[in-house]
Amino acid sequence: MKVLITPAHVLLSSRTGTEPTWAYNIVARLAKHFSVQVDAVCGKADGLTLPSCVKVFEVGFERGDLTNRALFYFRCYGVAKRLCRSADVVHHMFPFGFRAGFNPLAIFGHLEDKPFVIGPIQYPQEYSDITDYEWVSGRGGLKAWLMYYLEHTMMRFIQKPIEMLHEATLSEAEALVFDSRKTLELYKRLYSDILRRKTLEVIPPGVEIEQFKYVPPIKKDHFEILTVGYLLKRKGMQYLISVMPFILREVKNVKLRIIGDGPYKAELVRLTKRLSLEDHVIFQGRVTREETMKYYHLSDVFVLPALSTTSGVFLEAQACGRPVIGTTAGFIPELIVDGRTGFIVAKGCVEELRERIVRLLNDEELRLRMGINARRWVEENFDWGKLARRWHDLYEDFTLKS
Repeated sequence: MKVLITPAHVLLSSRTGTEPTWAYNIVARLAKHFSVQVDAVCGKADGLTLPSCVKVFEVGFERGDLTNRALFYFRCYGVAKRLCRSADVVHHMFPFGFRAGFNPLAIFGHLEDKPFVIGPIQYPQEYSDITDYEWVSGRGGLKAWLMYYLEHTMMRFIQKPIEMLHEATLSEAEALVFDSRKTLELYKRLYSDILRRKTLEVIPPGVEIEQFKYVPPIKKDHFEILTVGYLLKRKGMQYLISVMPFILREVKNVKLRIIGDGPYKAELVRLTKRLSLEDHVIFQGRVTREETMKYYHLSDVFVLPALSTTSGVFLEAQACGRPVIGTTAGFIPELIVDGRTGFIVAKGCVEELRERIVRLLNDEELRLRMGINARRWVEENFDWGKLARRWHDLYEDFTLKS
């Protein structure tokens, strides 16, 4: 079976985590464990180790602004339309933006009755601001603000045509795969007519359980709260810093370690100084995924009070046997078993956040039990080996029918 994945993602990488590594794991494990040849079209490939049955085609694109994101689809199209002839299945993976993703192969009739799969379709961001734009575009300062508002103005005028392209692409698909039940239900409400008689699947993100290993809690002279992610406002780390003074009144010797970098860092540093927390908050900066695993093992509790959807770090922390605290944002509640592998708190509710952190720090038995439960939970539901098989079985169902 030969699968054309176009686009696979703007960046295909085993190093970064998030969507680029999500895409990499699907591509690499399909080729390694099943009789699948893969042609993957992406913007850029970063440090990949792939079997010989995978061919990666780069279109020379990295993340950027609205115009560049639109051009990315058509650059992929230029490469993919000649590869499509020999494919058994065509798969549009990342990005497929909420009510915005489209695929020129489908729109311009190049699929030639080949099975067409879209996904994982991701839950939309519930919050974004200028820090997201600075991160995506690489711009900063006044220029970033001007371009940010210009793009928002442009979107008002082009939203309708983009939605039409999105619906046309959805119509051509035999199968739609979603990252969560919540995303599936949302699309069912929005596109009930289009989704009728299509195969609808939920295949969540996974975690490399062979890499992120369970390690029992390490005894230290202090408690350590860990948070990981790009430093954007929507990650909610400002709430975590804000509750630290209240946590320190109830639990002695607590440190917060923040792994990551990004445009919101300066604001987080200012907040830390304003609250006189310099001795308790560690800005670790950006580290490799291997180093991140070391910090998971050093931590006692993992917390990310996000305002918008995030996924991989919760799975990594649970794979390492750490209880996690997340919010009601997006499909985070589908990644954590509330009260069993960690806790779910309301977005922006600092009092609930404080209470759950203090409870975990003060109860060693609870932390240990939740950590063990967390490891079992990801082994059963988010092991990349099992998830790759589900992608393979989906492809195989269509090739057997054709």
